[in-house]
Amino acid sequence: MTSNSKDNAPKQKHVDLGLQESMPEVFKKSHELIFSRQRLSVHEQNIFNLMVAHMREDHWKSKSGPSYEFPAQILSDWFDIESSHLSSTLSPVADRLATRTVGFTNSETDEWDYIPILARIKYKNAKLIIIPNPELKEQYIDYSKKGYALINRKPLYKLKKSYSKRLYEILSRFKQEGYQRPLTIDELKGYFGLFDENGNLSKGNQSLGPIGVFIKRCISDSFQEINEICKHELVLFKSDKGELGYSLIKKGRVTIGIKFHYKWIDHKVSMSEDTAKDTIRELETKLNLKNEKLTIPELNLLAEAYMVFEDTTTANEIYEVINEREAALVIEPEQKAKDDKLKFLEKIKQMKAKSKVGY
Repeated sequence: MTSNSKDNAPKQKHVDLGLQESMPEVFKKSHELIFSRQRLSVHEQNIFNLMVAHMREDHWKSKSGPSYEFPAQILSDWFDIESSHLSSTLSPVADRLATRTVGFTNSETDEWDYIPILARIKYKNAKLIIIPNPELKEQYIDYSKKGYALINRKPLYKLKKSYSKRLYEILSRFKQEGYQRPLTIDELKGYFGLFDENGNLSKGNQSLGPIGVFIKRCISDSFQEINEICKHELVLFKSDKGELGYSLIKKGRVTIGIKFHYKWIDHKVSMSEDTAKDTIRELETKLNLKNEKLTIPELNLLAEAYMVFEDTTTANEIYEVINEREAALVIEPEQKAKDDKLKFLEKIKQMKAKSKVGY
């Protein structure tokens, strides 16, 4: 009975990614992996994401999980490394990656869980073989609980700094309205892999302890690189104090958190250069010669038209105006409700002043 059960059990799925396999332009990564504690170098992130980018739910039919095999030619193109140097270059990276964990923490209960990322990684017969840890199956492929990020592969791999890559993944998690919930400094330090298993700054990251240093090197510098690499897909807005892509949340003089300010460019409108020219001519004439204010849909259309000509500077200026207009639409109802309350209370005070009846 036991023998037959073993024979009938699904065998490990070998996913052999041959030369005909095209690299995915976009791949999914679960919310839990995005907002976990990871301490990965740039090259370790690249190998990890290589596996995640090709992972599918049907690969996990066996308890042992899948095994991914990448031939040397694909790896050479992916990592921009000559095939003759592939083994020696990837070996130390794979050695470190084999020991890495992802950490999941619960600040409300002070509970935490650190799980190894991989079960095994090796290079054999001119192939890189990666076996993910089956204990992370839920975090790898179950998107039903908390959702997932849709990550654009090319911009992610063009980013050269590890903190830029992690920040880009966080921004990718919420592409509709931007990520509005502020993140605490400790949350961000955790996501960037600065803490050890005890929740303290690890030995190699002591220099990032001061908040000002952390913000400069991990947040500000990362946004600068993201702005350069991702300007065709992502608009970063400046705060009132000039910070690009973020603003600081303070309690007194102490910075306790960060709020991001960005917008993903939808590219919902597909237009030819001729259509873009006509759109720019018509809307700029309406704005500058007829002195008519453009609606938000018209501004979006105008920005898309400038993007056709890769004029990201003008397009971003327009997106900035759209952002201010949309923010005002949110603030105005709130302010009106507040004003109505004050008017109501003022009327009550006046009525009580005229009346001689007390409580």
